[in-house]
Amino acid sequence: MIEVQTTAGGGPELPRQVWTLRIIGAVLLVAGWLVMALADPSLAHLVITAVIFGVLGAYAFLAAAHSRRVAVNLERRLRLGLLVHNMELESMAMQDDLTQLFNRRYFFERLDRELQTARAFDRPLSVIVLDLDSMKAVNDTHGHRLGDDLLARFGRFLLDHTRASDIPARIGGDEFAIILPDTSDRAAIILMTRLAEKLEGTTMIEDGETTINISASVGLSGFPHDGISVDAIMQKADAAMYENKHERKLAAASGEAGNGQIKEAVTAASRKKERGEA
Repeated sequence: MIEVQTTAGGGPELPRQVWTLRIIGAVLLVAGWLVMALADPSLAHLVITAVIFGVLGAYAFLAAAHSRRVAVNLERRLRLGLLVHNMELESMAMQDDLTQLFNRRYFFERLDRELQTARAFDRPLSVIVLDLDSMKAVNDTHGHRLGDDLLARFGRFLLDHTRASDIPARIGGDEFAIILPDTSDRAAIILMTRLAEKLEGTTMIEDGETTINISASVGLSGFPHDGISVDAIMQKADAAMYENKHERKLAAASGEAGNGQIKEAVTAASRKKERGEA
């Protein structure tokens, strides 16, 4: 972070030129009165001398005042520029460059804060974990550049189809997560179902002969049902995601795979939880 140096009183530290001009002004005024006292004492000479040195002294003081205003305005612009710069640095520190989502470090810091808030006010909190399917095949077939483009487009997809209060992040190579503050399991399932339906109907890349759709395995967890710590909630979400991935592979073997399986898998997991099963 960059800071602006100020005086002990909190104001801007004036440039040395301002103080030099002030001193010159004072010296000129004193010199004028000395000349009037020591030179020709005639009234006309005294008046002319006083006017000349008075004008010079006033000019010096006005120049010093103008320099101070310039210094203050410059300091204000510098502070504003540094504020914008620091905000950009903070944004870069918590943003994933490729997808423009939040990065892993910020995700876990934010999840910890949101969990503390949920515990303090006894409010629900949900977390959705998504793992994109077949990214290795995409990279092997089409190259990593197109694979990166696909990840970036999926990041924009999440931004477009989540609520303003949600916190979407990229927490791994092809793994994403969304924090849903003040959201129950039931509300999270509704949101996840809508997200899955949108994803199933979206062509991520369509360029000439190359057309790529993407699917994802998902897991849902939250407070208070699945734990009271970040580790516990994330472990449950990962376990649910891997279970969903396994069920979707079984469905693929029978020719029924697709993002539509997300709805059934998540709903089944929710019912299992309500019955108290492991």
